[in-house]
Amino acid sequence: MHIEKSKQVKKYIKSLDASNREKLERAIDGLKTGKGDIIKLKGKNMYRLKIPPYRIGFSLDYENDIIEVVLIRPRGDFYKHI
Repeated sequence: MHIEKSKQVKKYIKSLDASNREKLERAIDGLKTGKGDIIKLKGKNMYRLKIPPYRIGFSLDYENDIIEVVLIRPRGDFYKHI
C-alpha cells in the first residue's frame, strides 16, 4: 500500500523535535503492515493509531491501494478535531 499524508500531517511532523518526528514516521510506515494499536472510530470512516502521547487518524482506500494519513494530534486534541 502507498501512504499519502495530508498537509496538516506534513506540517505537524515538521514542527516536532527529531526524536518525536522519527517515532511518528516509523509508526506511519508501520501502517503498511497493520502494526500497532489500531481501532476503527465509531461513526467515522477512519481508524486511529495510538502512539503515546499522539494519535494518528487515517483512512483506507482499498480500490487505489492507499493509506491516507489525515490527522496527527496529541491525545486530548485529536478527538476534538475528528
